[in-house]
Amino acid sequence: MSLQSLLDLPWRLHRKWTGGTDDYRAFLFEELAEVVQDHTLPRILEIGPRDGIDTRRLLQFEPEELILADLPDKEARVRQWLGEIDDPRIRLIIGNVMYDDAVESLPPFDLVWCTGVLYHNPEQLRMLRRLHDFLKPGGVLVLESATARRLFTRHANCVEIWHNEEKAVHRRHHVSQNVTHLPSRRAIASWLEMIGFVEVKTSRCHRKISPGLAATRAAFIARRPLTEARGTYYTHVELNYVIGKAR
Repeated sequence: MSLQSLLDLPWRLHRKWTGGTDDYRAFLFEELAEVVQDHTLPRILEIGPRDGIDTRRLLQFEPEELILADLPDKEARVRQWLGEIDDPRIRLIIGNVMYDDAVESLPPFDLVWCTGVLYHNPEQLRMLRRLHDFLKPGGVLVLESATARRLFTRHANCVEIWHNEEKAVHRRHHVSQNVTHLPSRRAIASWLEMIGFVEVKTSRCHRKISPGLAATRAAFIARRPLTEARGTYYTHVELNYVIGKAR
């Protein structure tokens, strides 16, 4: 057992004795509910629905339409639990939101829920830009991701590159072999602000599970502003380029 697992043991025992949950997404959903309160969310997009637990939670907002987007190799698993829900408001789109136009061609959303996806994509700044554009002005983004692992970089404003690392290193730090970029918590927050998100709120959902989980994952709730405030660069000349929109 690792040192971090030993440090987290009291939290795990406490949840076992009290019947508490190990699902940090339950706490993240509670924080979202506090942010939106009585606001309606007619159109919701969930990226990477996995087990359907969050899908069921999102239906509590009583949307007019809930779009689920997942990769082709996840389709069979999603359809298995999707049949149990059997809600006509749900529509499944199979494809990669970074490359397929299926989601981009839809009307904008009031809420985008994206957990456990960002760190699997090496084009992370571009992905956040795309999530921003999926939202209507005033729409809300819920974003959760694994974060930097190394002791001297996890608190810095940086991205760790895990390309060509030995398998043993990946195992020791609990990093999947297909992960090449791990952004720090501060890096994700910086990207959100650079792109133009406002009211960026750091979630405490992982901390409610254990300090160890909070050290290696991060979640945010942010809003696309009502007035367009697109982040640009190269602003010392007349040509300004929108961050994350390079073709």
